[in-house]
Amino acid sequence: MRYYRCELHTHTTLSDGKMTPEELVERAKECGYDAIALTDHNTTAGVERAVKAGEKAGLTVLRGIEWTTFWGHLTVIGGSSDVLWRDITPENVAEKIKRAREKGDIVALAHPRRMGYPVCSGCHCDYDIESVAGVNNYEVWSHYYPNEGVAARQQREQWYSLLDRGLRIAAVYGYDWHNRDDIPPSYAYTYVGAENADADALMRGIKSGATFITVGVSVDCKAVVGEKEYVTGSVLPTGEADIEIICNPIKDYRSDKPTRLIRAELHTDKGVVSTPLEFGKKVKIKTAFAKYCTVEVYGERKREEQLLAITSAFYTGGER
Repeated sequence: MRYYRCELHTHTTLSDGKMTPEELVERAKECGYDAIALTDHNTTAGVERAVKAGEKAGLTVLRGIEWTTFWGHLTVIGGSSDVLWRDITPENVAEKIKRAREKGDIVALAHPRRMGYPVCSGCHCDYDIESVAGVNNYEVWSHYYPNEGVAARQQREQWYSLLDRGLRIAAVYGYDWHNRDDIPPSYAYTYVGAENADADALMRGIKSGATFITVGVSVDCKAVVGEKEYVTGSVLPTGEADIEIICNPIKDYRSDKPTRLIRAELHTDKGVVSTPLEFGKKVKIKTAFAKYCTVEVYGERKREEQLLAITSAFYTGGER
């Protein structure tokens, strides 16, 4: 298995984006993505065009849509469900999420703490958190300057609150890509662990929670129990494991690059354990945890300490 650079939240001129499906694919290829999901607002009109363009360019395009409602936005990837966005209400959204997942699609809660009306109707999630707790993924980071600001802090806190409850929800980043971005501001990547970069393999990787999000560092993170290794999203056979972490710079990251690493933090429902971290050097943290374990990577970027990467969780139980 290897990790593939993906962007799971994009738009084209078929909704409110500035690029045609073909232009989006071309630009994604230029930016080094292995795969994207086309998630135009409440339409799949551009999906087949993007898929065909991707086949020609050597870029995997996942079929998707963004359910854009007055109460919140959710991206749905896979193209298999029969849910109509216009039928979604606060009273039935949990049922619609369940229906999409039963059909094989992946549902993510999009930019849930971003400012909403009157700046962006529905961008802020006003659904009751209980009604959307059945999603596969949570956009812990979103759009520009993803690891900075109030929305990023609140989204991270809410994601951890769901993990604390025993839910199994993977961390993803949503670029919410609308423009060509020749000189991009700060943004992040979602990396997905899969056997290869075709659509079926990536869907399996996303569903399993083999993901990490990052602003400029690669994260090789695994749990070791006895002689066996596990990737994020795995349910471990015991509550004790060695978490092994190696980080390196992403050389073609197009925004401000991290200049050094400071520490890795192991987050569980029992608390936080940290260890110093340097580029290219493996560290191990022994852990015993009840529900989950995630890794956060901190370093220096733009001359200040920043949270650079977050992995999805390892589990010892809970629901998915």
